[in-house]
Amino acid sequence: MSEAETDRKRLLHQELSSQIISAFYEVYNTMVRGLLEGCYQNALYVELQQRGIPVDREVPFGVRYKERIVGQYRVDLLVDRKVIVECKTADTLHPQHESQMLHYLKATGTELGLLMYFGSRPLFRRFVHTNGSAASGCAHRVDAAVSERCTPMLPE
Repeated sequence: MSEAETDRKRLLHQELSSQIISAFYEVYNTMVRGLLEGCYQNALYVELQQRGIPVDREVPFGVRYKERIVGQYRVDLLVDRKVIVECKTADTLHPQHESQMLHYLKATGTELGLLMYFGSRPLFRRFVHTNGSAASGCAHRVDAAVSERCTPMLPE
């Protein structure tokens, strides 16, 4: 196998995403069910900080049209300025949650997103934005995991 093929088989930000997922399971297994989304988001923020992983919460980014900001959004967590993490507590994950993540990746030009579901069973979904450009990039869900056990474009 060539070096290029080996590189392609590795997951994007594999070590960092593994650390985030581990922190997600720690929070999931420690916290009670049924809390508001913000509680899990804050707990995951604390867990990542305690592990020494750089993380920012409620990071704003602007949506641009012809060099003007026409909308403002916030991602739940931005880990090491490389991974967008969105936390959800709805009764189930809905297609609009996936769409939201895909739009965030495209709009910010961020390559990797993790959608974390703090529901009756822990669930995460991994999304990758390729081609390096928000305008020409392609974003898609690349995998999902279920377990029974429990650089954004900032406004100027």
